[in-house]
Amino acid sequence: MNLSEAIGFKADLRIVLAESEQRTLLREILNQTRADQKIVLAVGPEGGWTEDELELFEETGWDSASLGQTILRAETAAIAAAAIVISELT
Repeated sequence: MNLSEAIGFKADLRIVLAESEQRTLLREILNQTRADQKIVLAVGPEGGWTEDELELFEETGWDSASLGQTILRAETAAIAAAAIVISELT
């Protein structure tokens, strides 16, 4: 899916996962979330998001979060993020 389509997703909580995020972990955002809220996660391409892409996410109201210090492949990051969401919200 291209970025312009992804940016338009509607949800209670929209989170872009970025390895450059240094302040906020996904788990921390989820601690403030109810289990009945609709959540959308954006997992970047191999090599990570560009600065322009991250700025676009920020400008359109997405929260930015990290999975931690380890940089994962895109398909692994998606699985890890889903596991964190399930663990934190059930």
